[in-house]
Amino acid sequence: METTKIEVEITEHRHWTMESVRQVCIENGLYTRGNNAEYGRMLGMVESSYPSNETIHEVAKDILEHSEEQTITNIMFLLINKAVTTFLEEEEPEEKI
Repeated sequence: METTKIEVEITEHRHWTMESVRQVCIENGLYTRGNNAEYGRMLGMVESSYPSNETIHEVAKDILEHSEEQTITNIMFLLINKAVTTFLEEEEPEEKI
């Protein structure tokens, strides 16, 4: 009897927008201690980057510096769960004998 093993490749894709991050800030009272130029720079970083864990951390640090009574963990949680859209794509399976 022959056994066939099929391996599935899953690719994760993430996306965020300036508007999605802006909405998180508004809804959660974030970035209340920054000026328009600082806020614009942070949103520019969002627009020009992929939302990797490292980039989310960098944006969260910037938001933390310009917010009151927050933690970096909470800000990252809000960004990843409310500003970032994540979807998975299944690649064509490969047959291995």
